[in-house]
Amino acid sequence: MALYSDSYIKKDALSSLEDLCVRCVCKNLNVLTYLSSENCEVKRKWRFPYPDFRLVARPSQKILLQLCKRNALDDDRMSLFNAESVDLMSPVIKEANVSPSSLKVLKDFRLYSLSAMNLTKVNLNTIISCLGEWTVQNLMCLNISGTSILCETHLPILVALGRFKNLSVLNASRTELSTQCLQIIADDLLNLRYLNISRTRVTDITPLLNIRDRLNGLIMHRLQLERTEDIAKLLCTVVELNQLRILDVSDKPRNSVGRYEVVDKFCSPEALPFLEHIDLSGNQFGLKLSDARALLESHPRLTFAGFASWLSSHEHELEGIYRLSHQYPHITMLGDRGDQLLLNTLTRNKDRAFYLQHALHSIFEATNNRESVKPDLLQAVLRVMRLHLRRMEMILAGTAVIYNLTRGEQSNQLPIDLLNRAVRMTLTAMEKFPDNRQLQKNCFLTLCSDTVLYRATFNCIQCCELVFNNLLSFDDIHMKRMGVAIISILAAEISTSGLSDLAKDPRRIECFLSYVAEKCLLVSDVPDLGSALRSYMPQLRLRTEGAPIFDTTLRFTLSALWNLTDECPEACLRFVRQGGLIIYEKVLKRFADQSEETKNHVYTKCLGLLNNVAEVEQTRESLLKESLMNFFFKMLRHPCIQISYFAAGIIAHLSCLKDEIWLRNIQSSRESYVKLLGQAVCNWQPPHSEMVAYRSFEPFGLLVLHPESRLEIHLWAVWAIHHILTRKEMRYVPVLCECQPLLSFLRLVVSFDEGVLCAHNLQRQLFDQETRSINNDYRDNNNDNVENNNNYCVKNSDPIRSLTTSCNVIRPQPSSIYSPSTDSDISSEVPALCEAPAGDCFMSESVQIQSLRQSSTVTHVEPVGQSAEGIAAFVGPDESQLACARLIRKMASEILASVDRTLPTLQSTSVHNYNNNRHCDPSESHS
Repeated sequence: MALYSDSYIKKDALSSLEDLCVRCVCKNLNVLTYLSSENCEVKRKWRFPYPDFRLVARPSQKILLQLCKRNALDDDRMSLFNAESVDLMSPVIKEANVSPSSLKVLKDFRLYSLSAMNLTKVNLNTIISCLGEWTVQNLMCLNISGTSILCETHLPILVALGRFKNLSVLNASRTELSTQCLQIIADDLLNLRYLNISRTRVTDITPLLNIRDRLNGLIMHRLQLERTEDIAKLLCTVVELNQLRILDVSDKPRNSVGRYEVVDKFCSPEALPFLEHIDLSGNQFGLKLSDARALLESHPRLTFAGFASWLSSHEHELEGIYRLSHQYPHITMLGDRGDQLLLNTLTRNKDRAFYLQHALHSIFEATNNRESVKPDLLQAVLRVMRLHLRRMEMILAGTAVIYNLTRGEQSNQLPIDLLNRAVRMTLTAMEKFPDNRQLQKNCFLTLCSDTVLYRATFNCIQCCELVFNNLLSFDDIHMKRMGVAIISILAAEISTSGLSDLAKDPRRIECFLSYVAEKCLLVSDVPDLGSALRSYMPQLRLRTEGAPIFDTTLRFTLSALWNLTDECPEACLRFVRQGGLIIYEKVLKRFADQSEETKNHVYTKCLGLLNNVAEVEQTRESLLKESLMNFFFKMLRHPCIQISYFAAGIIAHLSCLKDEIWLRNIQSSRESYVKLLGQAVCNWQPPHSEMVAYRSFEPFGLLVLHPESRLEIHLWAVWAIHHILTRKEMRYVPVLCECQPLLSFLRLVVSFDEGVLCAHNLQRQLFDQETRSINNDYRDNNNDNVENNNNYCVKNSDPIRSLTTSCNVIRPQPSSIYSPSTDSDISSEVPALCEAPAGDCFMSESVQIQSLRQSSTVTHVEPVGQSAEGIAAFVGPDESQLACARLIRKMASEILASVDRTLPTLQSTSVHNYNNNRHCDPSESHS
């Protein structure tokens, strides 16, 4: 079964080459044109590729129309459309800021058709004066809809229309046309066949009886007929226009409309025998279902019939229209029931807002209790919304319909380009009407969908900003729940520079912290909070007693804060300054006696965020509190690997602080925490599933190259990289290859034996020359590289390709899976990523590392006193250190083997396509 009809494919076909060129020209018009001064007059001219070049009529007219649609046509650009440069036969100029002087360029053309719609600076008289004599004598079609027909004295100037002897089509809708003007038209335009007088001041159409023998089309949408006598007279006159092929007498629905007697004659075979197109939307003549059936039966030539917006109190009549559409499948019908009839209403009434809004309401009701894929209907709704962006009531109804047509599994089955347009229109609606709560709530409902957020392509930063604005403006529990869920997912997909922009407004982090406080804190907790919190705490609705509330809002709020602070120093600083640490410490205490599942969930999210805070140098010291460190120490041995992992990460980053900083803040020594960190990592049993996602490996690179870093700290970082590579090798090997300093560090780890790795002071000295240049270059250039790359993939294929030629990947030594026999506390196994290669292969490439080590020893010449300064005597490693060293060498070898194995695969595939996969998988978001 097809997911969408052939009609959708046809409508959504690729644009023609000509249309693409037209768009390109309009977009780059300033580059393709220049200003020229001739005879003291400045005019804009084309930069044509060669002399005597000119644009033919069709592309010229398309460019002119496209400029109008972009609101880019003015007097300056109108001068481009002169007879020397372009051809024009049927130009369309609408809603443009052009004056009579600029329209004089039309005088040199021979026009057969002219549309001058909704022009505010000109009137009918000035338009006629800008046309050449040939055009006046031969013009066949004139459209002045929305353009004034009054002169400076505010009197109609339709006498000049008599000059158009060959005019057969006239559209004077939305003008000041009156009954007297209609008489002039009927008398002077001897070849007139089609007339549009919609929304004019005409109240009597009897002058048209003079041209009944030649009038083939009459459109009279929403004439100002208030009296029933005028409506009856109009219908009587229509019946006499026996040559009509097209008739539009649609109107705005009227309450309690009676049926006119002349309806019987109107529906009979004798009236309007040649009728092919009739629009009775609004039903101003009070027709019944039986009348509609009689009309269709007595007019076999009909191909279109409009029955939209019939305000009938009888449901069976509306359903009857729907059944008629099946009885007459060759007739295109508009109606209030049935998908196809509603679709026709949306596509055939682009500028008739009432019918469109009524159709949107009918679509909402029809799709409210069922899910089905309707791409044609959704596309039509989006088109209507785009055309009526200024009408709040239209956009409100449209957002409700978008939700119904994209919810559930429907969004999975919709064409991706259509889903993208639906999401972008939703964001546009949020921008246009920020003060309408219900409209914003409709948009939240559409966006709060995993399928929409992960499958569609849109501006994530714009979406987050709009959601934040609503959360700050409206106090609505439903919007809170949806808003934090949306941001928790999108924040994981936004670049670090985007997160920094979001964090600039302190109210955003403060808003989420207030949600956490409302769910978890009590009134009795307020005195313990700092001054940063007391500024907004009085506005919160804190409870006096009871357990913390663990619900969807809290769960997603914790996830959102975690993702917003990921690799974002600005957000971490904002979190600390707004009292986030104090609130989180309270949260951890409040959930200590909750169920194990709930407690572990909250602990994981809180520790994940605190790990982000620990990564930032400016906020790291704020975590050195006795109460928090005791908690981290306890969580280090937690049976849940996720909790232990994040606690270890926090301790690893805090261990990079100097001893004097530790002694200034807490009583415990740094050495004791570092040793416990190493023992905990060695005891970890690798989980079967991925615990966390990474934007980049920048935090690991900064951690292992930190001057105060140690073997146990290195072990945590390498374990983390090893863990993620075993789960998503193809995704994270490119991320690792982006971090060259980290790769170099892993090679050095493999090249040293366990004893050297354990002697951290000696190790630091051996690493010094190699890592000093790496570290400096890394710190100087890393920020620019991180901001410009994709969060989860390499930026392009060049870095990957160069690795096989310029980087010497060290293959691991042959060894069995490590299982220590001398330390009962170290019993975990690390699964190998691949079989170890032959030993001679490793030795052949390890010569380069050996030479590098020898080179470092020779060139690093210092006075003896300087070499000994700051280095303590080393008595040898203990068994715990050796276990750490063996484990880190093994995991580093397997990581490098994975890199060596994966790079050829990445080169054989399209790295560019891989890099442009839009966001991370749902499983990769912290939520």
